[in-house]
Amino acid sequence: MKDSPDNEDKKETRGRPQGSTKVKMNLVQVEELINESMKVIIGNHYSWTEYTNWAKKKYGISGQMANEYWLRVWTHLKEKYELDRDKLITKHLSKYWGIYDQAIRNNDLSNARQTLDAITKLLGLSEPEKLDVKQELKIKFNFGTDETQEE
Repeated sequence: MKDSPDNEDKKETRGRPQGSTKVKMNLVQVEELINESMKVIIGNHYSWTEYTNWAKKKYGISGQMANEYWLRVWTHLKEKYELDRDKLITKHLSKYWGIYDQAIRNNDLSNARQTLDAITKLLGLSEPEKLDVKQELKIKFNFGTDETQEE
């Protein structure tokens, strides 16, 4: 039986559209991709372009998905270092106080003072005081009118 022109049109429109044949990653694979991406971006100082090219080549993902992973990686990095910030401050404070105690025991007042300066900077106590500057300015415009007339 020959296909008429009407049958050919129907063949093209029948059925569901053909989808992607790419294999989708499961959650574990996505987490591995994000962890490896964090190492690559931070360790190799990859730019957006370098990262997306790397991800497309290594994982066979589209440019749009590589961009999505780029954004997710930076979100994870910000969250990680924001949480670790308090721990790092506490760790540094502990070390600074140890240095300060050792300097006092050795009667090294110069290093003790410098250590205290570093502690105050770390805690944000050495910020300069904000000055409250209020100034009133008066501007007078002369548009060629009578000079004796004042506003």
